[in-house]
Amino acid sequence: MTYSLKGIALISLIGTLFIPQAFALGDTISAERFNNGNWYILPHPRVATFSVNADGSATGFTEDGISFAQFNVPNTYGIRVERFEIQDHYHYIVDGEIADSLTEFSVLLANAYNALAQTV
Repeated sequence: MTYSLKGIALISLIGTLFIPQAFALGDTISAERFNNGNWYILPHPRVATFSVNADGSATGFTEDGISFAQFNVPNTYGIRVERFEIQDHYHYIVDGEIADSLTEFSVLLANAYNALAQTV
């Protein structure tokens, strides 16, 4: 199996999301569901399996059996936009930057569009 650079970047992103710096050996994963209010304060479970589809989207399960997905968000600007979901949490990734709300998403998309327009 060959991996594209996009696939490798996605694998790296997923790995980064599930290995927080503050996670210490011996910590237990909370039974609380992930949501946008607790995503950055709860320890993240380890990824058990995942697959990357031909379109660059990914789906998988954690060792605790929690499903997660990351998929491309189509747009007419040619800007790489993805949405990551796990339980009740979601965030957008716009050119590698994370947005936790639609407001942040709009700002990042506008910034990426303006940067793209300046290069043309």
